[in-house]
This record gives sequence, structure tokens and C-alpha cells, in this order.
Amino acid sequence: MGAMDHQLGVVAETTYGTAVTVTRFFEYESENIEETYGRTEGDPLRVGSGFVREDRFTPYFSGAAGTIQMTALTKGFGFWLEHMMGGVATTGPEETSVYTHTGSEDELYGKSFTCQVNRPFHPSGTNQAFTYSGGKVSKWTLSNSIDGDLLLDLDVDFQKVATDVALATASYPTGMEPFSWVGGYVTIGGSNYDVTEFSLEVDNGLDVDRRQIRANALKKEPTASRREGSFSLSADFDSLTQRNRAAADTRAGALAAVTGVWRGPTLLGTTIYPEFSVSIASARFDEWSGATEGTDAISQSLSGAVRYDGSTSPVVVTYKSADATA
Repeated sequence: MGAMDHQLGVVAETTYGTAVTVTRFFEYESENIEETYGRTEGDPLRVGSGFVREDRFTPYFSGAAGTIQMTALTKGFGFWLEHMMGGVATTGPEETSVYTHTGSEDELYGKSFTCQVNRPFHPSGTNQAFTYSGGKVSKWTLSNSIDGDLLLDLDVDFQKVATDVALATASYPTGMEPFSWVGGYVTIGGSNYDVTEFSLEVDNGLDVDRRQIRANALKKEPTASRREGSFSLSADFDSLTQRNRAAADTRAGALAAVTGVWRGPTLLGTTIYPEFSVSIASARFDEWSGATEGTDAISQSLSGAVRYDGSTSPVVVTYKSADATA
């Protein structure tokens, strides 16, 4: 199809920044990975033009970064758990064909990936692959709203890019289906709670510009600092229960577990459906609003921060799929 031959593939790297031929391919809504270029330049004073001389700067490649947005599908998405969270454990099979991949907080250092994106020339439609290596997920967001699919936004950072690597041949799992609002539900404090919007954002706290004087300008693998997470929910203003969490004057009153679960439409085994879920063990409710806007029914908005309870992973992402490996 020429100009419509969009393609995105990834593969885990053994060594940060050393590109590997991509083997896993994903449908995606959009990508805006952009390159940045550095210029080291002084401002010397000498006789001549008022402009700085052309031979007084040193160019270098600074890196690439952007956001990839994808709809979460019932196959293939386990790949991202390690790069989002740091750790992933796989159990199963249940009912002969169901595997559970659980992502939890763990070390991100030493885990990177190569990403290849095809950007066909326009109007010729000729393929042009951009192969990014040294990939890290610096931030990620899961979001869902009425009439929408479950979306995963990945803020990604790369050390290098190559434009002379051949485009890999794409292949996709068969029988994939999207997780959507139709199969989703949210619980707060262990009780089901109807919402119209859900969002969770996690910043992995990576230092993505770690450079040193070492005979080249390539940045070193990012190291992590404090991770931060935030959530937001919208719902009918049905009671004071959620408002009272934000208004609580005790720590216990302001904290509750929050989970979001999305089930696929087709059975994997005899009773188990594909599932994508996220759990916040200790969500702190910080803000609430419930403004009146004309004659419309009043809705409420809630938001807060992810906190650590001292024992369990603050965020856990669980993916049930027919994939035997993440």
C-alpha cells in the first residue's frame, strides 16, 4: 500500500545501544519519536565579521525521544511489562492455554530495546526504516474512557538511530482483539465503582541525558531516581464516599487500593478471558471536584498519587494471554 505501510517492531537488546534485528511487531495509533542534534560552540572574539566563524562549532547526535501510543491487545503486549516496570514473572498455563505475566517494580538498568519504525516517503511510498537503539521507557500511561479502547502511551528514549538498516518483515499474532471500555471495570477499596474515565501515569525517574567526557558524545545508559505515579478518575457524583477520601484528616482515610481490569471478548480457555489489569496497592486521594455546570448531571473528578505501603509493589500490571512468554 506504499504510503500506508506503517510498521513498528521491537526486540530486547543484550547490550544497551547495540541494535538487534526486530522480531516483535505492534499495531500503533501514533508515534512522534524525534531526533535532537547538539552543537558545541564558543563565542570567540577576533578581527573580522560580527558573525561567529563557521569552523567554531562541533556537531553531535544528542539522541531521540517521543511517545508511542498503542491500543492494548489480547496478544503480544507482555513484551512491554519489563521495560515499564523492571520485573516480570510468568505463570501457567491454566486451562492448557492461559499464561499470566505479572509486571512489578524492579531494576530497569540493564534492560533496553531496539525499535524500528517505517516512515514511507511521500508521495512515492518507498519504505524508509528508522532503527532506534538503546531504548528505554521513561514514562508510561494507561487510560480508558467511554466509547474507547484501553490505550498505552509509552514515552521512549533512545541513544542512537540508523537509517541504513533494512526494514524487517513484519508479522503479527493471529486472533488479536482490543481491550475496550466494554470489558473494563474499576474498584476502589475493594468495591466496584463505575467511572467514565480512568488514567494512571508512572514516571520511571530516568536520567536520560547521562553524558560524560569519554571520547564520544553518546549518552550512557540512563539510571533511575525516584519513581512517581499519579492517577485520575471521573464518575457520577453519587455520594460523598470518594470526596471524603480527599478531605480525610487521617492517613488511613485518604488511602485506598485502586484497580482497573479490562477483559477481552473471547475466551482463552474454558472459563478464562484475556485480561489486562493494573493495581495500585496504596492510592492517596489528593484532589476532588464536583462542580455544577448548567442542567447537566453533576460529575466528580478524583486524582491522587501512588504511594508505597512498605511491602508490595506500588503498581502491578497483570496480563493474561495465550502468549507463553512475555
